[in-house]
Amino acid sequence: MRAPTGGVSGWLAMQIMETNASSTREVIRRLELNQNDTLVELGTGHGESLRKIAEMDSASIPKRIVCVEISNKFRSELQKTIAALPPKLPIEIHGEDCIKMPYLDDGTVTKLFGVNVVYFLNPLPEYLKEINRVMKQNGTVVFGCKFSVIPQNTDEFVNLDPSYIANAMKDEGFDVATEKVKIHAGNYLEIKGKKR
Repeated sequence: MRAPTGGVSGWLAMQIMETNASSTREVIRRLELNQNDTLVELGTGHGESLRKIAEMDSASIPKRIVCVEISNKFRSELQKTIAALPPKLPIEIHGEDCIKMPYLDDGTVTKLFGVNVVYFLNPLPEYLKEINRVMKQNGTVVFGCKFSVIPQNTDEFVNLDPSYIANAMKDEGFDVATEKVKIHAGNYLEIKGKKR
């Protein structure tokens, strides 16, 4: 599930991505993007966020859009999505695990998000250390989570406690708030951090 390649796990991951679409679009809306932003998405999947951004006016399109997707299968789908989008989007794709993001300089990212991704970031404090490194002061990190539909007894889904995630973010230098966000396809929990 963390980096699906095909078969049953790949099919299941694609189904989850389809249900993530409305959550991803809402996260993008709530981020209030602008042309001065550097945006990073962890687990871009097949690119629903990019479709939403492509619909926005030019003042809302970030100056840099960094897609981090470790699944070869999803990166292949993402390339197809990007090919169908207007060329105005400044998109780059990276396939490395986000525990290290050498393509991002210190303190350059204004907004970073991932929908149904934080469960897989293990060890979470190490990932948050790298996220803190790349974030600008007052930069925003959002994890959209659907804990109620995530398998509880697996080795892959590690971070399943919202309090643990929020506290780990606080320990790494973020002011954190959580909010239940209602969307037409149900709801998700937003865990939002602002870098101190």
